[in-house]
Amino acid sequence: MFRKRDGSLRAVSAACPHKGGPIADGQIDNKVVLCPLHLNAFELDTGCSTTGAAPLRTYRVDIDDGQIVVSVPRTDKAG
Repeated sequence: MFRKRDGSLRAVSAACPHKGGPIADGQIDNKVVLCPLHLNAFELDTGCSTTGAAPLRTYRVDIDDGQIVVSVPRTDKAG
């Protein structure tokens, strides 16, 4: 999860789809986060790569009564 300069929050998947680099350790600016392993860049708003890598998954972030709430899609297992 990242807090942008304007105070808004963004949540993206934790690992780079290229080699599993720790996205939270990457450098950010107001628009992108860089994977620390190979400098793949991902847009914070969409998760799309600006450097040709597969995208990161993005998650909805809300503030509810002062608490940060990240919405993670439910994955149903067929049984």
